[in-house]
Amino acid sequence: MSKRDYYEILGVAKSADDAAIKKAYRSLASKYHPDKEGGDTAKFQEIQEAYATLSDPQKREAYNQHGHNAPHHHPGQQWTHTAGNPVDEAAFKEMFGNMFSNTGFGDIFGQARQQQQKRHGLNVSLEQAYSGATFRLPGGQTINLPAGVRAGTRFFVDSAIYIVDVLLHHKFKRANDDLLVEVEISAIEAMLGIEATLDHLDNNKLQFTIPAGIQNNQIVRLAGKGMKNPETDKNGDLLVRISVTTPKSLADSEKAFLKTMNHRTIFNI
Repeated sequence: MSKRDYYEILGVAKSADDAAIKKAYRSLASKYHPDKEGGDTAKFQEIQEAYATLSDPQKREAYNQHGHNAPHHHPGQQWTHTAGNPVDEAAFKEMFGNMFSNTGFGDIFGQARQQQQKRHGLNVSLEQAYSGATFRLPGGQTINLPAGVRAGTRFFVDSAIYIVDVLLHHKFKRANDDLLVEVEISAIEAMLGIEATLDHLDNNKLQFTIPAGIQNNQIVRLAGKGMKNPETDKNGDLLVRISVTTPKSLADSEKAFLKTMNHRTIFNI
């Protein structure tokens, strides 16, 4: 029996861009996953095979020219990927939840790699995770990290697994797709408000206002300035937590000035 056209399987036009192909794949893979009610193992595997080819620029070009007779095309080996088109296992599992556990279908990634594979850590700075980066491996192969890559993401290159470890940063903390930075200002600055400049992970300078009257531990939210989500291409937020500090000593002139402001000299608790 002749094989179905990959574009027909995913329900997309031959001119579809990468985003359209990925969207169609996610929808169909979720619908027909064997661990879901109404799932279909044969269709699911067919969808995986189609996506493995159409999501890889080189394989797609060969398929467009030669169809299923394309050189080096091996149907059914959808879990074997080159360094140029790695499968993000963490993203896949995040997409479909925990439907892999405690089922006959099992962990499709694990079943596809029956042989023991060498594991290597891939240390990535938060700056590299923010903007994306290319890592050159021994032998000239490369791993292209997408912007927003998360710790624990795995890339499969030949017989090796490379596991991303995003290193701690001296200024920014990461919480999913949000970034957190803590800023100290004086009580006077908190009362009057202040304009601030922040050097971001991509070396761009962000300018924002800390409003007058801000309280200790209050957050200034910079929408869309956090980490990119590799699956949705949307950015999280940058959260600036304000720490208001009180000076331990004041000059006599400063004390005299502050006493001109409304304040209590004594109160009962």
